[in-house]
Amino acid sequence: MGAVDPTVNSLRAKEARAATELALARPGEILFVRAERRRRLAGLPAATREKLCRAPVRKWRSTKAVTTIRATPGYGGDNRTERFALTVMQAGAAAFGAGDRKARRAVVRLIARWAKGRAMTKLEDPEDASSYYVVERTLLPTIVTYWLTVRGDTRIKASTRARIERWLEGLVRRSRETRIDLTSDEVSARNNHAYLAAGVVMAWGALTGDLGMVETAVAVYRRAIAEMRPDGSFPLETMRGARALWYQRHAVASLTVIAEMAAVQGIDLYGYRVGKRDLHRAVAFLLDGIEDPKRVWRYAKANVNPGPIRDYRRQDLGFLRRRAHGRHYMAWAEIYMARFPERAESRRLAALLAESQPDFRPMVDEYSGGNTSCFFYTPPGAAGNRAESGQRE
Repeated sequence: MGAVDPTVNSLRAKEARAATELALARPGEILFVRAERRRRLAGLPAATREKLCRAPVRKWRSTKAVTTIRATPGYGGDNRTERFALTVMQAGAAAFGAGDRKARRAVVRLIARWAKGRAMTKLEDPEDASSYYVVERTLLPTIVTYWLTVRGDTRIKASTRARIERWLEGLVRRSRETRIDLTSDEVSARNNHAYLAAGVVMAWGALTGDLGMVETAVAVYRRAIAEMRPDGSFPLETMRGARALWYQRHAVASLTVIAEMAAVQGIDLYGYRVGKRDLHRAVAFLLDGIEDPKRVWRYAKANVNPGPIRDYRRQDLGFLRRRAHGRHYMAWAEIYMARFPERAESRRLAALLAESQPDFRPMVDEYSGGNTSCFFYTPPGAAGNRAESGQRE
């Protein structure tokens, strides 16, 4: 790789100083303030609340812990954690948002089983970036569901809660130590891999009150904004050929999650700008590219690791609809639309999602922390969340 953008280098000293001034407004909360969200859900019609939060599952099934993550050749990663992750996301939302006791019992037992089995603690190839990615993709919604259903619940044995917490913390610390290097010029230290890892670290830092972890995630977010092009595109995502917009969306998803967790703690990353670069510009570039994919061609033609489609002009927009495995890769949009209901980008997102799949809710996705429709949906006209206008730095 070439030299890091001088803008990034010039920001590092400033960021180091700013990080020491961060403070956590609500340690113990992650994606939202639980009491506030419960009140909002209680104000929704029962049928709406049930649709958003209760999963169409008659019997919750357990899954054997996957202790070792396999290295997979070529594109993709070990998919054996996907069933666990989907159960965690669906049951966690049903327990929190719909008061589903069976779902709660099932997900507590499942997480405890994976903790006891030391799930994901071993990697077949410790040098394989995709293996870490699989762990972090699974870990983010697990932390969120642990927060919603296990942590602090005295009905669960203290020894069980302690085992789960040790297991999760060990995985988070490994990610922080091996996946986040703000001095590195390696691709996986500067692209969506780093953003996903930072989301995991941010979630755990917010939950446990670990300011150092929050500072690390904030620094990754700021570097992402600094390395963005002025038009809102991410260079290391949009070079991905037919999946240029796919990975632009990927980066936006993780950065939105980090910004929202920061907002809960009184830290305004949504408003963080480097010149004209900010998260809103990245969202706008994604929407513009979906509307007219030719806008990304000049970057996509690099065709670096493009996935199954070799023609960069055939942009893969499959993320606009719910996938066959139950995920919706635009779940981050629920967070953004709730936070900024009056922005043009939010109106465009709502229209795009409805046009692509009228019945797009609930939206569930690991990269966004779970069932974001249950956690964030706000009826049109209702007051949404509001980001603070000034930097708390």
